[in-house]
Formats: sequence, structure tokens, C-alpha cells
Amino acid sequence: MLAQLQSFAVVILITLAAFGLGLFLLRGLRLEVRDRLAEFVFGTTLGLITGGTGLAVLGLVGLLYPPLVGVLTLAGAFWTVGTLLSSQRSLSGQIDHEFVPDDDDQPADVAPPNRLLGFAACVAITAALGSLVGAAAPTTAGDALCYHLELPKAFLTDHRLTFYPYSENSTFPLLVEMWFLWAIALDGPVAAGLLHWLAGVLFAGATVVLAAPIVGRRWAWIAGCIALVVPGVTNQMTAPMNDLGLALTTTVALAAWWRAVMLEDGRRWLIVAGIAAGGALATKYLALLFALAMAAGCVWVAFRMKPKRRLVLESAAVIAVVAVSTAGLWYVRAAWHRGNPVYPFLTEVFAPDKPMVADAHETLPESKSRLGRTLWGPVTAAWQVTMDPDRLGGRGHQPGVLFLALLPGLLLVRRLRGLGTLLVIGAAYWLVWYLLRQNVRFLFPVLPIGAVAVAWVMAEMGRFPARARWAGTALVCLILAAYAAVAATRCREQLAVATGWQSRDAYLLEAEPTWQAAAASNASFGTCGHLLSLDYRAYYFDCPVTREKVFRRHTGYHLAVTRPEQLAPLLTQAGFTHLLLAENLNPAGAQFDPTLPQLVADSRAARGKAAFPVLWEYQFDDIDGGRRKYQLVLVH
Repeated sequence: MLAQLQSFAVVILITLAAFGLGLFLLRGLRLEVRDRLAEFVFGTTLGLITGGTGLAVLGLVGLLYPPLVGVLTLAGAFWTVGTLLSSQRSLSGQIDHEFVPDDDDQPADVAPPNRLLGFAACVAITAALGSLVGAAAPTTAGDALCYHLELPKAFLTDHRLTFYPYSENSTFPLLVEMWFLWAIALDGPVAAGLLHWLAGVLFAGATVVLAAPIVGRRWAWIAGCIALVVPGVTNQMTAPMNDLGLALTTTVALAAWWRAVMLEDGRRWLIVAGIAAGGALATKYLALLFALAMAAGCVWVAFRMKPKRRLVLESAAVIAVVAVSTAGLWYVRAAWHRGNPVYPFLTEVFAPDKPMVADAHETLPESKSRLGRTLWGPVTAAWQVTMDPDRLGGRGHQPGVLFLALLPGLLLVRRLRGLGTLLVIGAAYWLVWYLLRQNVRFLFPVLPIGAVAVAWVMAEMGRFPARARWAGTALVCLILAAYAAVAATRCREQLAVATGWQSRDAYLLEAEPTWQAAAASNASFGTCGHLLSLDYRAYYFDCPVTREKVFRRHTGYHLAVTRPEQLAPLLTQAGFTHLLLAENLNPAGAQFDPTLPQLVADSRAARGKAAFPVLWEYQFDDIDGGRRKYQLVLVH
């Protein structure tokens, strides 16, 4: 229980420090945000971006020490508390620009019924609390243990942003991983998971801030609840990943751009939009696709609203300069180490005369376009994304059926000022998503746009006949309730450890396949060994871990082994002290590559039992009924 309280306390401190830093930036830009929610969303997001960038700078100069991070965090948190206590500003509960419908285009009364608003709030709270249970448990998500947490842990161990040649992820944009590093430096992986849960809450708040000037404050809350309870969002809130961090920063960038350009609330908001856009670019290369979509939105506004053309051009220039300044260090770092600022993509552009390196990617691989690339594909893809997400990245990241059910209703409702611009941005992103990377979790940045559109369709349902209106509302409530139920029940296995009734070690022994091997490795080698592993999960090992698949692709070591007795000296010379061998005992499941196990078996057959002695051996049963066998062996 004390460990759980410590993790929550650390996240609160980080949030306070980030909010204070963001508030300082807003005040420095002389931006008065009289809405508490908008101030919290803008302030905390800007603070996280600035704080994460600051940690990256500390890493570049070799100053990533947990005590230093802790002192800076405490100083920031106390400064924030002092600032809030001494502030004499009057904060209202409404945003500066309320939605005022035109008589010709808008209904006279667009406010949602109180019962609907209360129901949406209940399902959102239920979904958020259900996801919080998962976030408060030690993570077992494969990608998180592979690099989202592993890289921050390694950077803290080395006290700098080290380049790891056998990890293509080490030169990715890593802003969200810097947030996780912040949490790990003060606590551990549970705090990192809670921080990503907070990013999900901020994402929902940013949706409200974006929607309020378009559909009104009360319908904006409905849109925020819709964005929060999307099954893929609540699933991501349970583990330290980076897709919600990307969606948060793109939504904040869009909301700030909207204030500057569409509401003409001051050009200083362009600085905020640029910082948020830079945060998105510093999180994932996918933000480049959202930049293209935003460019399409700018063209649309310039074409439709001639008086705004100069402002639109200024906004594009300012946001581009600020965003590049914010995110540039990650792309410069990749270019320095890899010769390619967007490595491992576009290798054919940056190194056309060189053979493609082992872990470089094709820019437009067929494996990433499961739906093909046809003329009608962008239209029919909506059905596949909703009904068959397993083909496109997994059911755990699905957007759900609500968007497919209600968005066609846009053909039947009246025009809403501003919604067309959002839909152009969303459609442009959808198109480049379809053409480049068809993965359902890559659609998170446009979920807020879809939520605003759904909220407007729901508002227009108020003009339907009574029976049709009640039937439509009941269908929406049923879908939202199902979403909340999924989020609430998904993490029931983590409830005991999340509440402190089960120890974290006991939970990991049951839930994490590599935990036993990590415990044996840590007891035998501590931080001094070097593990060559068939399994990609690496976080819980104290020593450095290299994936055998990547090592083999880079070096072709297996080709140099012509006699069994050559394997051990070769691995020793490469610096490896022990190996993690893995085998899937379920023939129907995904199999581990047999190259290294076969080489070890041949060496044992030739040299006897003294070759590659087993330190630890066990079997692990997956929750889906599969069974794996692991061996931790010495290189000898």
C-alpha cells in the first residue's frame, strides 16, 4: 500500500511541477485563460512538453541523475503551490468564447438534457477509474517493456541520452519517454503508467477545450466524455505507451490554433500551438502526417475565408518555426547517429546508394496496408477499422462503433460554423493514414474531431420526432455504457495489486513472462552482465539487454559459426555473459526464432553438459491459454 501511495504522490508532484511550468509560460506570453479546465489542459501540457525537453537537454550533457530530477521537481511543485495560493486572479467557469448559434444555421436551444450530461459524466468517470486500476499495476505491456520504459531506464543508468546501435528506437523522438524517465527517476514504472493515464485525462479535457467554441460548453463536455471512453483510449490509459501523448499534443495544438485563427483571440496563441505541435513531432513521426492534415485545414480556411488569409499564412509560419525549434533536437540527434533524421524511414531517400541496413523500414511497405490502396478504400476502410480491427493493429486499440453509427448522420444535419474546417483536417489525416500506415491506434489524433462531430449529430437529434429522438439517444447511451463496462472490467485482474492487497513482485510472477528470468539474472549478475535475449521484454532486467533478432540482423553472427565450439567464444567476445532462450510450446501461437536455440543445442551436443549451463528454467502460462518455456543460460 505504501508503494502505491508513493507512486500516486510522485505523479501529483510531477503534475504540479508541469502545471506550474506551463502556467509560467502562459503568463510570460500574457495569455489570460479564464477557464479552469482550459488553463489546466494548456498549462499542464505545455509544462510536460517543456519539462520533457529539459530532461532531454540534461541527457545530452550527461546530467540525468535522479537526485537532480527530484530537486527540480520538488522546487517546481512548491513554486506552483505558492503561485496558486498567492494568485489574486478571478477565474470563471466559462471559456472566453461561448458558442452563439446563428439564427439561420443553428437551433435555438442546443443544450443537452441534464440527464444525458450526467449519464455521460458517469460513464466517463467509470471508464477513467477502471483504467486507473490497470495504470496502478506494474506494467506487462510488451512495447512498454521493450522501449517505452526500457530506454528511459537505460538513459538513467548511463546518466545521458546514449546511442544504442542495436536499438532502432533509441534515436526515435522520445518526448513521452522523457515523461516516463521523469517518473522512473522519482519512483518506478507504476508512476510512469499513472502519468500516461493522466495524459488520457488531459486528452479528454483538450477535446472539451477544442469543442466548446464550436458546439457549446455543455455539448463539449459530451464530446470530451465520448473521446475518453473510446475502448482504444481507455486501454492505452492502462500502460505507459506514447499514442495518447501524441493525441494530447496534437489536440492542444489544434485548440490553440483555433483560438488564434478561427476565434482571433490573439497571435500569441500561435506560440502555444507551435510548442504543442513541437511536442507532437517530438513524440512520434506520425505527427508529420497530422502536420499535413493541418496544412490542408489552413488551405481550406484561406480558400473559404479571404479576410483570414494573411493570418492563416502567419499561423503556418509561426507554428512551423516554433515546432521545429521544440522538436528539432530529436531529429538532429537521429541525423547525427544514423545519417537520417527520420530513421528508420525514408532510408531510400537519405541513403539511396547504400544497401538498406538491417533494421531500416520501407516507407510504404505492403505489410502496413492490409486494406490495400484503392480509390474507394478510404470510404470502405471505416467499416474495416470498426468491425475488424484485429487486421489493423489489434482490437485493444479499436475506436469502437459509435463513430461508424453516428458520423453518417452528418449528411442529415444542418451546417455548423467551424465544423467543416475540423472535418477537412480529419478527412485529410484519414487519407494520409490510409495511404501510409493503416493501424487503428494511429487514428487517435483525429478522435477529438470525430467526438465533436458526434456531439453535433446528437444535438441535432433533438429536432427528431420524440420516438426517434428517444431511440437514438438510447442507442448512444447503450454504446457509451458498454464502453464504460469494458474499461471497468478489463483490469479486474489488477485490482488486488492496484489497491495494495497483492505485492507487485507476486503480481509480476503471475502476469509477466520474463519476471522469473529477470529475478534470476539480477541475483546472479546485477548490473554487470549483458544479456542476449530471444524475448523483446527487457525492462525488469538490471543489466543491459540486446535482442537476439536485432543482433543477428546487424552482425550475421550465426553465419560465422561453422563449428559448434565457436559459439561461446564469439558471444563472449561480443560482451554477452548469459542468454535468455524462449520457446512457445503452443504450436498454433507465434514462434520464437530457432536460430540461437539450435546453435546452443549443437554446442551442447558437441561439448557436453558444460556448454551453456542452465541458470534458471521455467514455464509460463499465458492468460489466453498458451504456454512458453524459458531458459536462462550462461555463456560458457
